[in-house]
Amino acid sequence: MSHEGQEGNPTTDFPPVINGLDFLESTVELLTKAPAPSARDQKYAVVHLAAAFEVILKARLEIEEPALTWVMRHEFNEAKHRVGDFKSVQWEDTLKRIRQHCAPETPLIEKPHVRALVEMRNRIAHFGFAGTTAAVEVVTTPVLDFLVSFVHGDLLALVPDQQVTRAEEIIDRVRPDLGKIGALVKQRLATAEALDAAQVVRCLVCAANSVPIEGGDLYIACVVCHTDFGSPADAAWIYSGTSAYEVMKDGGDDPVHEHNGFLCPGGAVTRMPTGKIDEGVEATVLLCLTCGEECAGVCQYCDRAVTTFAFPEADMCGDCLDIRMEKF
Repeated sequence: MSHEGQEGNPTTDFPPVINGLDFLESTVELLTKAPAPSARDQKYAVVHLAAAFEVILKARLEIEEPALTWVMRHEFNEAKHRVGDFKSVQWEDTLKRIRQHCAPETPLIEKPHVRALVEMRNRIAHFGFAGTTAAVEVVTTPVLDFLVSFVHGDLLALVPDQQVTRAEEIIDRVRPDLGKIGALVKQRLATAEALDAAQVVRCLVCAANSVPIEGGDLYIACVVCHTDFGSPADAAWIYSGTSAYEVMKDGGDDPVHEHNGFLCPGGAVTRMPTGKIDEGVEATVLLCLTCGEECAGVCQYCDRAVTTFAFPEADMCGDCLDIRMEKF
């Protein structure tokens, strides 16, 4: 929003909450362009929504206590704060501080939804943009819904009256189009809800519970955003967040294991996200992506995943137990 400053020099006036809502409105406008948003529209929609999330939540911290927006609260300096010369908190700590210091009763968005948006934004900023319209819609909708609810339910009561009017005007403008996007996403998610697979896990790209693990799959893919994670072995490494090369180079425990299953020897096993959140922590399952079987754990002697332990007290598989029994 521009004004005429001294001697006709234009000035801008975007207080934090209005600034965040302006990014949010831009996101909705870009995603609802007729006849359909272009790839460029979708790219900027993701970038603008990530900015909206950061600005709006940090505005809430700022209202409570400006130092809460600093990574190191005890180093807060008013002069540096005013010109932006400081390192601000990342999104996970922002949510944590809002819960601890600002709004303990206000429902907050689940982390996998934010992580999906932030990671998509990071890919755009650092590597370029490649994705599907479905992925963008499914990633952005939960964050859009949360921000509108958060502003309306928590933030507006704390800002000056003139900003409340402007904020409500923006929210009124975006609500109809938010409904359109939400209806479209609901249709897309219906495919995931209808899945009848041995296991269904969360997609790393769109954050929906939409990746079926059937057993015998040649490749692992999301039914909502259609991201292809490759073969079961490829998918296991992608979901592990590292690679065989990095594990070999840097050391540490191998996150991907061979399956010591009777019907699936050598299958690719790793921990997979279930999308089920309990007290802010997402549950995972040790799963063979090759056969779809849930594993009890990893043998401490051969490092293979097993469906059941032959000697549970020692986390030992049947093969390793047999080897030791032969020595007696």
